[in-house]
Amino acid sequence: MKLSPAWKKAATALLVAAAGWFLFRTIERNWRQIRGYPWHVDPLLLCASVAALVAVLAWGVFVWSRVLTCFEHPPVRLPTLLRIWFLSNLARYIPGTVFALLTAAQLSRSAGLTAGVLLTSLLVHTSLALVAATVVSAWMLAGSLIPDVPTPWIALAVTAAAVAVVHPRVLNAVLGAIPRLLKKNVIRWNGSWLGGIALLALTMVSWVLYGGAYYLFMRSLTPLPVSALPVLTGVNALAFLAGVLTPLPGGIGVREAAMQRLLLPLLPSGVAAVVSVAARLWSVTAELIGGALVLAFTRGGLQAASPLDEEPAAP
Repeated sequence: MKLSPAWKKAATALLVAAAGWFLFRTIERNWRQIRGYPWHVDPLLLCASVAALVAVLAWGVFVWSRVLTCFEHPPVRLPTLLRIWFLSNLARYIPGTVFALLTAAQLSRSAGLTAGVLLTSLLVHTSLALVAATVVSAWMLAGSLIPDVPTPWIALAVTAAAVAVVHPRVLNAVLGAIPRLLKKNVIRWNGSWLGGIALLALTMVSWVLYGGAYYLFMRSLTPLPVSALPVLTGVNALAFLAGVLTPLPGGIGVREAAMQRLLLPLLPSGVAAVVSVAARLWSVTAELIGGALVLAFTRGGLQAASPLDEEPAAP
């Protein structure tokens, strides 16, 4: 049964309210615990974590540019892709994805990207992000989430499945179902299996770098040791995965609730709830700063690159 737009909005508001109420109640019940926690606020380290996250987001756009090489389209400069990404990224927090898609589509047309290339490349890029997040979280958290099974076996199984998923036949089979599900036209993935594995590896690097930025953020507020870095990397990736797999805009509420639960081995319940909410503000701040930098340094950059301006291919 297909829900009307009004019912979809009501369901979205209900889910956000439920997740927000859960976090609020957790903080309220543990207020004494939160007040008594040895907070370690370091403004310089917090600023460094925001700068690191902006750099990680820019790296993600570079990975998207590598995804675009597997489709036929005029070459597009990286600054142009940065502009498209950052200016449309914040629209994810507006209920529904229409505004984000319209913003990205308008900017992409100016850059010479067709709607088919834009949609397909973003679908592949997002899919790679989800698969890579699963692999990274499996390596970092499998032992704590499934204690009865040795971590290497779980992680190796997940990694093998991820390598199979990026096979061209699998990717094109998934893309072939999009027109029937979303009523949108997509184009064929022209990359090789080895190229898909390389893109998966680059995306996994993104999550490792993101984990480093997330650790700096956590360390700017709490006295967590550097030995917590691997676990925090997995927590960040798995919480993102939980948020994306929900219909809520930006995974708001669900991502924070998942992060709060995953942080319990490292932090008290109330402290984990506060930090998970602060992490949302941290990520939005980085996106705003990234957007401001892109506007300041890429003016007039919305155009496709001329083939004559491209560097010659390696022999």
